[in-house]
Amino acid sequence: MDAPTSRIILTDAFDTICDEIGAEYSDLEIYRIDAEDFLIEHAKEAVERAVLTSDRDRILLLTALRFTPIAQNKLLKILEEPPEKTHFILMTPSKSGLLPTIRSRLVIENRLVSKEAVESGVDMAKFDLAALYTLLQENRRIDAKGAAKLLERLAKEAMQSGRYRMDEALLESFSEGIRLLDMGSPPGFVLTRVGLKLLQRRR
Repeated sequence: MDAPTSRIILTDAFDTICDEIGAEYSDLEIYRIDAEDFLIEHAKEAVERAVLTSDRDRILLLTALRFTPIAQNKLLKILEEPPEKTHFILMTPSKSGLLPTIRSRLVIENRLVSKEAVESGVDMAKFDLAALYTLLQENRRIDAKGAAKLLERLAKEAMQSGRYRMDEALLESFSEGIRLLDMGSPPGFVLTRVGLKLLQRRR
């Protein structure tokens, strides 16, 4: 049996994927840390578990709806230089909430069940300050989860339109927006911030 590959799995079916991994690697030591919000204490637990000596290969399954930036930074060093025979699998529904430094170090495997796309309702060819204002008014009661999905859709539609300079700074502003929502920033504030950044990059 080949050794498992450390990776990110995009999914919201955590239990199903964990069961599949457990069945595939039944001879390995498997340790799971599950949280709705993966916090610094969860990251510390993962690091402590990873450095324990063991004769067997082991997999650390880290599953969460959201990984906080401070927890990701805590994991960064051990993901860069994992102990021998230790493999990490991070599971989360969206890669946009993961830091670029994390995404660049792990293979990303998409295991999301296809869902009907959520349309932003924005005509990217005519997106201006008035359109941004309308978008904010239409979504003034949106919650953080809905705002995160809306940001993801806006990013995809902006790329597909070809009317924006989708450079690293703009993509990072979308990722930063997701992180701000995770930390409790008001959705209206985040949508305004990212919308203005998008307008600045219009061709």
